[in-house]
Amino acid sequence: MKRLALATAALLAAVAVFIAATIPPRHTRLPPPSDGAIPGILHIHSNRSDGLSSPDEIAAAAARAGLRFLVFTDHGDATRLPDAPAYRAGVLCLDAVEISTNGGHYIAIDMPAAPYPLGGDARDVVEDVRRLGGFGVAAHPDSPKPQLRWRDWTAPVDGVEIFNLDSVWRQWVQQAMATSAPADGRPTRWGARRHLLAALFDYPFRPAETIAGLMQPSGMIDQWAAIAGRRRLVMLAGADVHAKLALRGDPVDNQYVVAAPGYESAFRTMSVHAALDRPLSGTAAVDAATLVRALRGGHLYTAIDGIATPASLEFTASNQRGTVHAGDELAVGGPLTLHVRTNAPTGFAATVWNGATVLSGGHREQDFTVAAGPGAYWVEVRSSDRPDAASWLRSNPVYVRDPAAAAVRAATRPPATVSQTLFDGKAITGWGVEHDPTSLAVVEAAPIMGGVELRMRFGLAGGPPAGQVVALATDLPNGVASYDRAAFTIRGERPMRVAVQLRSGVGDSNNERWQRSVYVDTFDQERTVYFDDLLPAGPAHTARPPLDRIRMLLFTVDMTNTKPGTSSRLWLKRVVLQH
Repeated sequence: MKRLALATAALLAAVAVFIAATIPPRHTRLPPPSDGAIPGILHIHSNRSDGLSSPDEIAAAAARAGLRFLVFTDHGDATRLPDAPAYRAGVLCLDAVEISTNGGHYIAIDMPAAPYPLGGDARDVVEDVRRLGGFGVAAHPDSPKPQLRWRDWTAPVDGVEIFNLDSVWRQWVQQAMATSAPADGRPTRWGARRHLLAALFDYPFRPAETIAGLMQPSGMIDQWAAIAGRRRLVMLAGADVHAKLALRGDPVDNQYVVAAPGYESAFRTMSVHAALDRPLSGTAAVDAATLVRALRGGHLYTAIDGIATPASLEFTASNQRGTVHAGDELAVGGPLTLHVRTNAPTGFAATVWNGATVLSGGHREQDFTVAAGPGAYWVEVRSSDRPDAASWLRSNPVYVRDPAAAAVRAATRPPATVSQTLFDGKAITGWGVEHDPTSLAVVEAAPIMGGVELRMRFGLAGGPPAGQVVALATDLPNGVASYDRAAFTIRGERPMRVAVQLRSGVGDSNNERWQRSVYVDTFDQERTVYFDDLLPAGPAHTARPPLDRIRMLLFTVDMTNTKPGTSSRLWLKRVVLQH
């Protein structure tokens, strides 16, 4: 018994020494901020999807952490009516949604319920969110998990997460499991394991500081800068907090979890500061509109509060055209001066960046100016007195551009010179329907003045999604090798998405398909789908359709954007292959 007691005491002493050697320093407490911005956090999951606690419990944790606003982003297809803005425990709460796409996850803020499920190709979800008036954010773009990581940078996203706390631990786990040395200067396999072990022991004593100590340089700056050189792209941070940690595997997919890191710990680790154009009034609907304007305008900066808090950052640009703040655009006009004011403590250094290039660094003063020309400028403040020189503050950019040079014209396709009519409004010969065994569809000629329309009436089987699908189809015995697009006039009984598909036939027993989804409204619309825009609809041997092997054109309705049990109608007035 005595030996056991001695062994236990020795073990506890060893643990205490280990914690004392590895525990991160306490965060620096700063004077009250003077910039007028309010702190909050975005990207939070509650028990309405895969989070641990209720919105009321989460808001109470935010209030204890000193936050003023929260944006809930529970997983969904955007068809649920969002909760109205509300004050919970004195914290302004907005209800948004995180949507899964084929190209990663996308957050939609300030959007009404969608008329059909949003999903499928990332570009289509971005288009739908924008059409519905939402503000869309590419979520965790540097996540090691491919299903989560945003990958479609050709889509016109509104914002991007440059920090994401969920990605942070995933990156460390990936590094701890790596079989080769990293090429980007990140910790080696054993270094990552030691860091994670230290974090496990240190977290109960200094949770926010421990999480902040896991932050690594974001790999998204180069990608953001490439886009910001052409257009505005809001930078922000997402907590992506679920308050769950799996004992084995992924907490999102695992029922065996522990309640860590907690909501309050995450809220004390990081915050997004919004500069509002008017003070909060206490009326949730009015204040939500004010907050959303700040989010859309990029009037934000991100602070790692586990390093120092409360933060204060003011960043402006001035020339003969006037003075603007972070998130704004300024036309070129005479000498340009960038002004930075922070409450950074001693030992911290500020850097002014132009895109992904340093313009001016090493500024240890709290108030300074820098001369510059056209560019996309943002400010970063690092705790350079720490071994890891951790990033503490990151502003949104000021965009200084020549309006004429900044005008980006969309690439235009040459007009068609060759065409083959597949439906001319006179007869529906050659058109039919396909459907799964449990659903129903019929094609018919619907009389109109001067001819007929193609009309498909359909009913998708109810119950859980199980591959329900219907399609309006026509054979293409001569293929489409002579054409590069399909043009058609289409409308639906209700707003919906329809997948325009090409299906192979020659030498392909799998009947591979490629598709481009189009939005269909309740009135006639002229639409054109280019074949080089089509992507595989399931397994395929080629990324783009082999036009010489295509033998069928289909207009498909499936579970991607339609709920089981849906009955509706779809009309086509004309269908033409063109080149």
